[in-house]
Amino acid sequence: MNKEFSLIKFLERVTYLEEKFSCFLSESKKSFNQDSKKIFILKEALINEIILELIPITDSMEMFSKSFDINQTGEIEIMVLIFKLINKFYLKFNVKQISGIGINFNSEIHEAIGLYPTNSKKKGTIKTVLQTGYIRNKKLIRPALVIVYN
Repeated sequence: MNKEFSLIKFLERVTYLEEKFSCFLSESKKSFNQDSKKIFILKEALINEIILELIPITDSMEMFSKSFDINQTGEIEIMVLIFKLINKFYLKFNVKQISGIGINFNSEIHEAIGLYPTNSKKKGTIKTVLQTGYIRNKKLIRPALVIVYN
């Protein structure tokens, strides 16, 4: 009888340990999923911070490149290389520029800072982009500053 009693106790203990292990696995999985979500959110926030720091540099380089004359080929080559690197970064992190003259004004991605009078069919379209806007993963990072035909 002692052997049977010991075997029953052993099986009960094994069943108890299986339940504990199952609970442990379940809790570990929940914890892992929560940690993964937190890491993803942190990563996205860091990428957005980097992009926000890079955008003014891109703006400055665009303005600076407009002041080059044709004889400065070495400097232009360097600027083109830097632009390619920045565009590669934007592409990698799904950052898209908002620009486009002649497209319809969209208040969700454009900020009108001026109106230009017109009598033509151009009303409501963008005349000039003063500052490029940016979108990342369908989320607005910075609106494009535009002048709109009115």
